[in-house]
Amino acid sequence: MQTIVLKHGGQPRKYVLWRAAANSLPLLVFLPGTGGTAEWAADECRLPFFAALNGFSLVVAEALPPAPSRPPKFLTNPTRWNDGSLPAVSEMETINDDVDFLTVVIRDAIERTGADAARVYLSGFSNGAGMTFRFAAERAEFLAGIAPVAGLCWANDGKPARPVPTIYIIGDADPLVPLRGGEVRVPWGNRLISRPPATLAHWATANGCNTIPTDIPGESFAIESYSHPMQVPFQSVIIAGHGHHWPGGKGQLNPRIGGAIAETAPDANRLIWDFFERLK
Repeated sequence: MQTIVLKHGGQPRKYVLWRAAANSLPLLVFLPGTGGTAEWAADECRLPFFAALNGFSLVVAEALPPAPSRPPKFLTNPTRWNDGSLPAVSEMETINDDVDFLTVVIRDAIERTGADAARVYLSGFSNGAGMTFRFAAERAEFLAGIAPVAGLCWANDGKPARPVPTIYIIGDADPLVPLRGGEVRVPWGNRLISRPPATLAHWATANGCNTIPTDIPGESFAIESYSHPMQVPFQSVIIAGHGHHWPGGKGQLNPRIGGAIAETAPDANRLIWDFFERLK
């Protein structure tokens, strides 16, 4: 593990790198959710061990808190990405250009690891998933595929420069990102906010896909497939009874915040990497 600190936008910005044993291997960039540090998120999602086992380099980038002049704290000054959602932007002391920051991170990580630039994948959880959608909408040329988990796509007006293969995962009992939308009590300020449905129709449209998905039989989870005339795959995975947790992770988020963990939840790491491997 190596901690990299870069100067960006007048601020020190950080990412943590786990380098694969060889060059010319894939690179996965992961974005934690609100309040998550790079180290905590990597451990929660069991990503470093999975990366070593499957032969790819791993980057976990870290967001800035709304008030970078003060130390980050989970409840009062949580790190979070500028994913395009208006509340996240309006409460920041400065509006961070996280799209440019992640561009710098990807270029720097490729140079350090010798990773295959044609096999760079981006994944994120919660607010990190929203940032994953935004980066794909604005910098599709850097990505071979994305895997947002339990987050909303705020990039309503963005259209990728080219279609981006996508796998999306969410639990149908998520209290913070409800599948059908509604009022949500968030732990930051104990506020009630309104969430839109976790619909993927606008991302399907931006990605050149049919907005009406086709069901694919699953086991403990449902899979929907959005067809694309150029055969760029786009799937969503809906896990019955699962809350706001990384499927197959350690489940360290307090259940009073994140809700239930489905006993039959699949391993998100395995689902995501199998999806990416099929793109080769």
